[in-house]
Amino acid sequence: MAKAPARAGTTDSGLALAAVAAQRFHVEGRTKVDIARELGVSRFKVARLLEDARAAGLVHIRVTVPSSLDAELAEGLRARFGVRAAYVLLPEEDTVLGQRRTIARFTAGLLEEVVVPEDVVGLAWGRAISVLAAAVRSPLRCRFVQLSGALPRPDVEDSAVDLVRRTAEATASTAATFYAPLAVPDAAAAEGLRAQSGIAEALAEHERMTRAVVSIGAWLPGESTALDSLQAMDPALVRELTAAGAVAEITGVLFGADGREVPGLADRVVGVTGEQLRRTPEVLAMATGDAGVRAEATAAVLRSGVVSTVVTHASLARAVLALP
Repeated sequence: MAKAPARAGTTDSGLALAAVAAQRFHVEGRTKVDIARELGVSRFKVARLLEDARAAGLVHIRVTVPSSLDAELAEGLRARFGVRAAYVLLPEEDTVLGQRRTIARFTAGLLEEVVVPEDVVGLAWGRAISVLAAAVRSPLRCRFVQLSGALPRPDVEDSAVDLVRRTAEATASTAATFYAPLAVPDAAAAEGLRAQSGIAEALAEHERMTRAVVSIGAWLPGESTALDSLQAMDPALVRELTAAGAVAEITGVLFGADGREVPGLADRVVGVTGEQLRRTPEVLAMATGDAGVRAEATAAVLRSGVVSTVVTHASLARAVLALP
């Protein structure tokens, strides 16, 4: 019985040919079509040669990240929480302010890399978003949508409307905005605001969002815009929500330590809902601040499954991964 011919990748000649194909493809950047023409084989044969080169250990691929990032911590977050992407930064100025600036500017760069004109991008309101809005400058030509109303904060000069409009103007994009507080005293007041024509039209855009950019807040005084606004309005509700297990907040949507959404505030919020965020294909969350204060909140939001991409800093990432 005649012996079956050996596969190319199992002979010295086959391995040599595979090595040539791999050199031209991986090192020289030639296309498979070019390599096929040069070697006198089909492009399907080139694909097989490249597979053989990898299988035989002839190709060693090493990916490095910029020195300003920690790849090991990023992979730890991705594996632990199942997010599609994680970026862990090493800020030159490792203070809360320095971390916020570094994360927001990095996130602005990500938007400039991935946003296309067809995108509808929801923007939250807060300190990190304010830095991001000042940093993004490429002509994205997309549509930015305000995610929620807001109350004035001394450390955020721009209103939610201002942030979205400024970002849109800087990127040759359009904007959907509305004037309303983040939370109101009762459900009837919130329903009345949501029904107003200008607000209703802007809120309807949340159903069309392809991306959203949010910040993770801890459910603590000074750490959550929603809590701070409610504290003066209805301190009893704050105590009730805390007792119900709220530990984290993004744009007025509350989460418990297990990642489940905590009810009780949604009917008073004028803005995006938790369900709308879940339906948004890409939700990018910035996690900044003191690791001892923000770790539990960050872990809770990552457990929720709402977030697909997280950008944070090394000390916070380590604290999150150290949690049980």
